[in-house]
Amino acid sequence: MYQELPSLCKAYEKYFKIGAAVQPQNLTAQRNLLKKHFNSLTASACMKFGPVHPEEYRWDFADADAIIAFAKENGMGVRAHAPVWHQQTEDWLFTDRFTFADREMILDRLEDHIRVMAGRYGEDVYAWDVVNEAIVDDPNGYMRETKWYTLIGEDYIDYAYRFVKKYAPKTKVYYNDYNEFNPAKRDNIVRLMRGMQERDVPLDGFGLQQHVNIYTSLDDIKAAIEAYATLGIELQVTELDVSLYHPKDRPNPYYPYRPTIPTKEDFIRQGKMYEDLFEIYRSYSDVINSVTTWGAADDLTWLDVHPVPGRKNYPLLFSYDHTPKPCTRAIVEAVL
Repeated sequence: MYQELPSLCKAYEKYFKIGAAVQPQNLTAQRNLLKKHFNSLTASACMKFGPVHPEEYRWDFADADAIIAFAKENGMGVRAHAPVWHQQTEDWLFTDRFTFADREMILDRLEDHIRVMAGRYGEDVYAWDVVNEAIVDDPNGYMRETKWYTLIGEDYIDYAYRFVKKYAPKTKVYYNDYNEFNPAKRDNIVRLMRGMQERDVPLDGFGLQQHVNIYTSLDDIKAAIEAYATLGIELQVTELDVSLYHPKDRPNPYYPYRPTIPTKEDFIRQGKMYEDLFEIYRSYSDVINSVTTWGAADDLTWLDVHPVPGRKNYPLLFSYDHTPKPCTRAIVEAVL
């Protein structure tokens, strides 16, 4: 007989917050699920630079306001994400009439953007992913050569964090990145954040995105957590999902592509991965204070369109009908 699952976030109160990244459609389609099992929300897209500030003199706060209002109504914390990123930033920010804007103009625009955002949401946000994904995956590289980097310089990161702390001094500021468990990238992320500390740049914590799959090394994840913890900063898991597919399982332009159909064994392996991950997170709960999944249930997940559009993935803790997966029940029962 089916038994109702106790609240996931209440079960984990003594360990860390349980969050979900959402858009306004989640607040409608998954309303009851969110209210019961999550006590933190991340605005997945609508607080990024482009969606909220599409033109220099035009702002669109509607979606972000909706998430803030839902969180307030239900006693949830909010994580803001992410004003400085190499995607979802409109060209106007970097343009002065018919050429690239100079460093000072871009920094002035960034400061004005953060001033407005902090003025509107500063008291309602407990953590902010200020800079997102500034490190490249190439083990022989270092910083991503974005427009932020090429037009301002490496210190664009320092300015972004100082601007947020200037206008929202009570908000925790985080750096956020993916593939953070890969040893070479891990070391470069540590290098970046240690450099920030040496320059007295405000930095409260690091967000481990944790977009993993059923083949990801748990030893690499543990080693990464330990490496970041040596910096003496807070850690949060910010974008957790467990894909059923290997990263290399995607269309090849030279061969016909047949989408892989997940097997029963794949789902079993996914469940074991989730159980092992939460066991690891619990064991490091002295430094991890929040675990957020990138979405709440399988009916709304970015992995249905990336990296293979139309290929159904089932990467989250709750099924498409919002029922808990066996691993989710096991994760709750492990702490009750």
